[in-house]
Amino acid sequence: MKKIVQNNLFALVLLTISVPAFAEAGAREDNSMMLVYVFLATCGLIIFLQLIPVFTIVYGLIKGMFSKKEEEIKPAPAKHRS
Repeated sequence: MKKIVQNNLFALVLLTISVPAFAEAGAREDNSMMLVYVFLATCGLIIFLQLIPVFTIVYGLIKGMFSKKEEEIKPAPAKHRS
């Protein structure tokens, strides 16, 4: 029984020493490119949303320049009540 406990204790000590080495090696291989792409997409969305009013103003100007000129409507004379 003492031999089993000694072997298990030795294996436990060996595993506790070697696990941090495996964990550290695995962490170095991971990169965060997905977070970079999400950040860049958010920046692009903010810039695009700020340009929407510019597009609508330019569209209105172009539409106003090329539309038919309508005749000016004169207001009807006011009726006076006495």
